[in-house]
Amino acid sequence: MTQGLVAFIAIVGAVGGALLALSFHSFWAIGAMYLAAWILVSLLAESLWLPTVTGKAMESMASTVDISLLILLGFKPAIWIVAIAFTLANVFFSHRVWYKAVFNAGQNVITLTAAGLAFTALGGAPLAERGLDALRGHQMLLPWVGATVVYFLMNTLLVSAAVALDSGRPILKTWREEYLYYNSLVGSTALFFLSPLIVVSYLAVGFFGLVFFFVPLFLIKEAGARYIALEKAKDELISSERLAAKGEMAAEIAHELNNYLAAISGRAQLLLMNVGGAIQPDRLKESARIIFEQASNMGVLVKGLLDFSHQGVRLQPTRLNDVVRRTVEFIVPQNKYEQVAFDLDLAGDLPEMNIDPAQIQQVLLNLFSNAADAMRGNDVRERRIAIRTRFKTAGQEVELAVEDTGPGIPATAMTRLFEPSFTTKPEGHGFGLSTCYRIVQNHGGRIAAENMARAGARFTIVLPAKNGA
Repeated sequence: MTQGLVAFIAIVGAVGGALLALSFHSFWAIGAMYLAAWILVSLLAESLWLPTVTGKAMESMASTVDISLLILLGFKPAIWIVAIAFTLANVFFSHRVWYKAVFNAGQNVITLTAAGLAFTALGGAPLAERGLDALRGHQMLLPWVGATVVYFLMNTLLVSAAVALDSGRPILKTWREEYLYYNSLVGSTALFFLSPLIVVSYLAVGFFGLVFFFVPLFLIKEAGARYIALEKAKDELISSERLAAKGEMAAEIAHELNNYLAAISGRAQLLLMNVGGAIQPDRLKESARIIFEQASNMGVLVKGLLDFSHQGVRLQPTRLNDVVRRTVEFIVPQNKYEQVAFDLDLAGDLPEMNIDPAQIQQVLLNLFSNAADAMRGNDVRERRIAIRTRFKTAGQEVELAVEDTGPGIPATAMTRLFEPSFTTKPEGHGFGLSTCYRIVQNHGGRIAAENMARAGARFTIVLPAKNGA
């Protein structure tokens, strides 16, 4: 600890002790049984930590009970009850280091005193002796809001000051980073809004009413703990499945590379054995062709891996129809599409979109290549690829569909179509459609495949019309 932090803890502890000494008479005047009951309630709150919705943080009910005590009893008895309950909680539950316990006890006393002074200054008065009639009208609203705001400010600033002195960061920056963010503010506000429920429960049916308040919270805590455990188990299962999938994919890639290398190695050895001898030109040409072919296959596999692993998108204002036209113009001269007709039905009302044109072109190239392969052979009389774009005004989305006249997608392959390394082609590597799936997802869109009623397959891509991702 720094010297500044030691001095700060000493000051907070001393001020807290002085405030307790000044309020001792008011505390003892309430009565031993009454105090014991409230100390038990406060101790219960100190031990009750509720999980947030994300399950990544916890919120204590102590602040809720602190404000309720202030409203019901006044701040002088309240600071004694909170100090005793905190000390007991530290002994039986939290087991803080002694100097942290001293600081937290003093912090709670100072915070509740400041909130109590604000409550009184704004016209508030203890309600325990006045009953439910005191809540009629709005005279208690301003004192409650004022006390709550002061409680939050004093409590968080004292903790932030201690953290800042220990870490060397500026106090206000520490306060902003530790407490003034959305999730923290929402959690604190929710807890403070529960304090009037404690007040009403007590004024309506006494301490028995607090049972009806706390029992559901304990049930919520238990349900939250079960939810967190379930989410953790689910995450672990997903992680193990991903690792298994990566291992399977790595094994398949290694198998593919080994096959290509075996063919290259065999032909290279054949050439080496004939060095200096009379190698027939036909055999030399055949060996060179096989080596070149297998090296090309390895290049295709590596390119697929690189395309699949590329995660980023470079969004820029782009007209999707222009990307479609340029892609078709680029591939039409290739031998693969020599007997393929392209049918473009491009909507004229498409808005300009924020997309990565290079990656969307990669998606189109993969879909066109798969369509051409599917229509090769299989007695397909008309080889045609139809590309259609539509603007869906209802959802502010753009739909891009690619259809072919091939035999369609086998039913057994439909569920695994977008998995990495899955392919139905003997010479395929299974990265084309998985790359398409990843690119579309990175654009905030979705892709689906289906077989058409007449013949062929249809791939439909839906992208947000305005994508600011």
